[in-house]
Amino acid sequence: MKKAELVKYFKARFPFENQGGGDWRFTFKDDEQGSLEGYPSVKSLPNRQRAWLSLVGNPRWFIDINEAVFVDLGSYLFFASSGDVEIRSEAGPLEIDRLGELQAKAFAWFEEQLKPEHIARKLRIHYDVYDRGGGWQFTHITACIIKGDVERLKGYLAAFERGDRLDFIPLIKQEFFERAIPLAEKYRSRELIAPIEF
Repeated sequence: MKKAELVKYFKARFPFENQGGGDWRFTFKDDEQGSLEGYPSVKSLPNRQRAWLSLVGNPRWFIDINEAVFVDLGSYLFFASSGDVEIRSEAGPLEIDRLGELQAKAFAWFEEQLKPEHIARKLRIHYDVYDRGGGWQFTHITACIIKGDVERLKGYLAAFERGDRLDFIPLIKQEFFERAIPLAEKYRSRELIAPIEF
């Protein structure tokens, strides 16, 4: 199987976007449950082939909070798979009809990630630690919101107002905390119900 065949298979079934350089992003799912996007790849190994999907999945509530707080800047990477959703041939090239199996594995992976214990563990880790780079800090703020930790968010806002960024990455802006605090108050008062307890 060539990568062009892999891409053609998914293009016939899912919305897609050309990312440049031969990379394609496919939207496998975007509904009330959440979103699942993937990047397919294929590689020839000695006498066999491997095809895989690198996946990014987000629960719908996570997307909604990110859009409300970070507007269009949020890091929508709640779950990520770095190519471990795969199929392999025993010998020779992969057959096109095996791509349905790869597709099914992607959806099964997403369902597994949505289990409450996985979500709770991820939120707990991100809630406890804020000073890591990249998208981590976006998820930390989201975890604080769901936890209803108004005091922590107010502390971050006060620090930003004093000019102390507390090791937050440059993408994190003061206005994020200003938008996060009222939402956290709603979760604390139970006006909004947390999607998961952690």
